[in-house]
Amino acid sequence: RRAGASAGTARPLWVRPGESLVVRRRILGWGGSSAVLDQISLPALLFRGLTRDRGAAYPGSLYGFLEAEFGVRMLRADGRLSAVVAEAESAALLRVAIGTPLLAVDRVAYTYADRPVEMRRGLCTTQHQHYWNTLT
Repeated sequence: RRAGASAGTARPLWVRPGESLVVRRRILGWGGSSAVLDQISLPALLFRGLTRDRGAAYPGSLYGFLEAEFGVRMLRADGRLSAVVAEAESAALLRVAIGTPLLAVDRVAYTYADRPVEMRRGLCTTQHQHYWNTLT
């Protein structure tokens, strides 16, 4: 979907509040259960023509898609982990009880010249999975 950048999203992405973002939500599963609820925000100016169908048709990773289709290569990311509890919406999407402990992974990814091009929040269940991250 398209949305205007909030002040909290605009600052890390170097856009103005209200500027258009492409916001993508997805649920990643593992072993038949929901494992991660991702909300990904991208500056719309860099990703003109990005649609749900176009993204779904790409067989590889999101970063591979953004590089192949839009010429934007993610070179590094800064991330922060914190413990949160599932609120009503995230609990329903992840199929867990309200108040279930979740691991929040907040990340900003950068391309050349340290330009931020993606802001992501992943809410991870930890009942049957753990978090492991390698970024290069």
